[in-house]
Amino acid sequence: MLKLVKLFLPVEKKSFHKRDAEKLRGYFGNFFQEYIEFHHHIDEFTFQYTYSKIQYKILDGCCVILGVQEAADLLLQLAEKITCFTIDGISYETKPEVRMLFPNLEVTDKKWKYRFETPWFALNQQNYSKYQKGEFDFNKQLRNNILEFFKMCRIQAEKKIEVTGNFKLLVFRQKDISILGFVGEFESNVDMPDDISLGKRKSIGLGRIKKIGGEKYVNNSE
Repeated sequence: MLKLVKLFLPVEKKSFHKRDAEKLRGYFGNFFQEYIEFHHHIDEFTFQYTYSKIQYKILDGCCVILGVQEAADLLLQLAEKITCFTIDGISYETKPEVRMLFPNLEVTDKKWKYRFETPWFALNQQNYSKYQKGEFDFNKQLRNNILEFFKMCRIQAEKKIEVTGNFKLLVFRQKDISILGFVGEFESNVDMPDDISLGKRKSIGLGRIKKIGGEKYVNNSE
């Protein structure tokens, strides 16, 4: 069973930008320094490469921390310690609002339609050369990213995952570095919850998906 906790950090008369998600991670990674789930740094020079079960996002202008599975429980445990946070040197008072969810994560006989709300960071050093040659399979990569999320949640994908999408390049900057991201829509036979992230840099909300039309689905047999 999938368990999610969304911790909303509302600030009166303030709307944040999607790029602030990384700054939010920087603040809480330091604030909860004793919990590696919030930052993945073993020490100053060593990074723990593992699944990002704590993810920082900006949803409709509000700062949000998402906890997945056991990280959801950790987030619940620590929520009462949060009374403020700092971004760009400005401190904001907040009263966290907790939403606990037990959404579906399963391969179905239906086809669900999704949209990337933030750029999907699909490329790495290994597949970038394939992309340059026009040989990169976006659908296969996204299928692998979805399977990775199943593994992170320790949930078995009972059937073959299918993905078909249309994506376009979106170059964005992160820490003064240009990054190739992709946006677009896709269909999959996997029922997934809104606001999870797929691909690289999930911890700062890249690759955030949203189901199009709520609970509606695409039925190719019609």
